[in-house]
Amino acid sequence: MDAGGCPAPATASADVGVVVTPFAPRPGEPIRVLVSSFDDERELALRVESASGPLDGLQVVARRGAPSTLIATIDAAVAGEHRVVVGREGTGLACASFTVGDARASSRAPRGAVWPIEREWSAAEEALYSAWIREMFRAPSGRELSYARLDQVTSDPDRNLLHGALGLGEDEPGVLGLRPDCADLPYFLRAYWSWKRRLPFAFHICSRGGPEIAPRCLGSRSSLEARHSSARARELPRVETFLRQTIAWGVHSGNGRTAVSDSHGDFYPVALDRRGLRPGTIYADPYGHILVLVELIEPRGDEPGELFAIDGQPDGTITRKRFWEGTFLWDPTPSRGGTGFKRFRPVVYRDGEVEVLGNDALARAPGHGDLWTEHEALDSEAFHERVLAVITPGPREPLRAQRRAALALHEALRTRAEFVERGAAVSRLRAQTIAMPRGFRVFETTGPWETFATPGRDMRLLIAIDLVQRFAARVRRNPEAYGVARGRVDAVVSELEGQLEGQLEDPALSFRYTRSDGSAWTLTLGEALARAPALEVGYNPNDCPELRWGAPEGSEEASTCTFRAPESQRARMEKYRGWFRERRPPARGD
Repeated sequence: MDAGGCPAPATASADVGVVVTPFAPRPGEPIRVLVSSFDDERELALRVESASGPLDGLQVVARRGAPSTLIATIDAAVAGEHRVVVGREGTGLACASFTVGDARASSRAPRGAVWPIEREWSAAEEALYSAWIREMFRAPSGRELSYARLDQVTSDPDRNLLHGALGLGEDEPGVLGLRPDCADLPYFLRAYWSWKRRLPFAFHICSRGGPEIAPRCLGSRSSLEARHSSARARELPRVETFLRQTIAWGVHSGNGRTAVSDSHGDFYPVALDRRGLRPGTIYADPYGHILVLVELIEPRGDEPGELFAIDGQPDGTITRKRFWEGTFLWDPTPSRGGTGFKRFRPVVYRDGEVEVLGNDALARAPGHGDLWTEHEALDSEAFHERVLAVITPGPREPLRAQRRAALALHEALRTRAEFVERGAAVSRLRAQTIAMPRGFRVFETTGPWETFATPGRDMRLLIAIDLVQRFAARVRRNPEAYGVARGRVDAVVSELEGQLEGQLEDPALSFRYTRSDGSAWTLTLGEALARAPALEVGYNPNDCPELRWGAPEGSEEASTCTFRAPESQRARMEKYRGWFRERRPPARGD
């Protein structure tokens, strides 16, 4: 495609972002050019020029969608001045210059700051940030993607387009130890990009909310404040301390659940459209879990589209998950806080201070007028139907949709098996019982219980089981969403019920878990669904895996069970069973 000519500064598009890495390239080094924009989803074109003319041998990868992106690679940089020209269909949109030489980029942070501030957040910068996240966690739809730590991804030059951009060796394995949980993860990603790109960064100190009260935020902290005795350290130790202490100790899931209309927070709610569901947008569920969107895959032939997100676990594991009702839970009840898709508020740097834009300023900011506050008008089914219509426009084929739901449930069961085994491994070795919190803190605590218990995961799993079992009834209620004519509803529902019966016994949808003695036991999807009542009290890591998976008393499956939770904990679990039976976690204070 033709990139056109370099536009005059007055006519250049403010929506097109260009970044060249490393920031101070040397002759002979490989160079990457990232170009991204939200102005149009059509494919962009680029050209890299030197004094002697356009460079040959560019390797260019195009990503269409929101944002439209190009990633160009130059195997060996040539000394001198260069220019990147970006356009579409022969019309130049933007230009950026860079120098290949022997000098290394150098900049010093203001006294007491974590890193220097050299540029501002803009529509173009947001597009670059979104494209970077998509590339970090991109994978074919059928492939599982999981990492033990975030720094495993940032240290991978094939995924991290900012790998080594500062020339400090900052992304070599072991330099930055990044293990965020779900609440930390969006902040780690945003702060990492802000650090590399020398952008302002800030976050609020928020409450967790209370009975009938959404979380509220008061003061804030920013990248201008190097805390925890790191102000005099070199840049890398300052940044690591800022991430692992200032941010990790300062944010929690309440930061993502501030009320939809609340201007004093880190995120603002966005519309349910393609631009709103872009990489980097977070999803705050009503029960304290946070996910980060990473990719929207277009429909392919008869296959529906897919929306993927990542989340962090208490042990630092990062996993990719597809959008479906069993993972993206919805409850717009205001007392639970602001549920839904949200994006970071822009942070501006003025007169030596940073400011997080509130709703009024946001509406006036170029490229950020996408605040949407109508979430509370949608019930769960309407919300999920709206999102699915963005992912796959038009009617969805019901049998294929039910198959997808069963596959997603199977994935959730397999993931739970991994976490149950982690808890069992610790319980086998511990001399002491893991303490069990009381009341609502079963879902909200720190320490070994948070790391190895699964109350939140099991609540989501129970909701997912309900969704699969009731899918045919959903089609009956809303046949138009699935392209089913009213006269064919009964026939289609009958087909769905027959398909589900086959799925429940399908060997391809069975899974294995590890028993107390290390042997494997296989469960079908049907057996897992039948054990839903046992899963209402299956979250305690002090119980053996057999018990946590509902093995019948006296059965061969249960014969290998070697440890159980104390009776006092079992009694409390029975007391709390109602939360799981009703599929509604307690409010804070219960």
